[in-house]
Amino acid sequence: MIEKEIWTAEDFDAMGWHDCRLYSVSLPNENFEFRIDIDYIFKWERQGDLFTGFWVSECDLTFHHVSDFKIAIEPENTIPTIISDIMRENARPTHSGELSLWDYEIRLDKGVISFSATGFTQKLRSQPVFSDTQDLNSR
Repeated sequence: MIEKEIWTAEDFDAMGWHDCRLYSVSLPNENFEFRIDIDYIFKWERQGDLFTGFWVSECDLTFHHVSDFKIAIEPENTIPTIISDIMRENARPTHSGELSLWDYEIRLDKGVISFSATGFTQKLRSQPVFSDTQDLNSR
């Protein structure tokens, strides 16, 4: 399976982060970027009602022009941390009117991360590989 190497906010409706493993969080920096390290599931393979494997890739998901950042994660038993979903709503123009600002919410099995951002870039670190688990760390 070959996938494009860079995904953006324009691809949001075609993407889904359910059951993706989150490894690390880099808090917003001086460039107002917020980055997470994930295993992204590109495809769930199944035979009938049974899942037989997953096409998974290590990815860096970086959100741009981040503001109003809030994080609430339960401190105990955080390994593994799994994304339930990433939601986006409330599109509005930035002060300059050149970009749109969205409210994002990353729902985790152990909490939530919320913020506003103008968009994101998801970069593959390698092409997807077939795995019998949903994250590459447990292979």
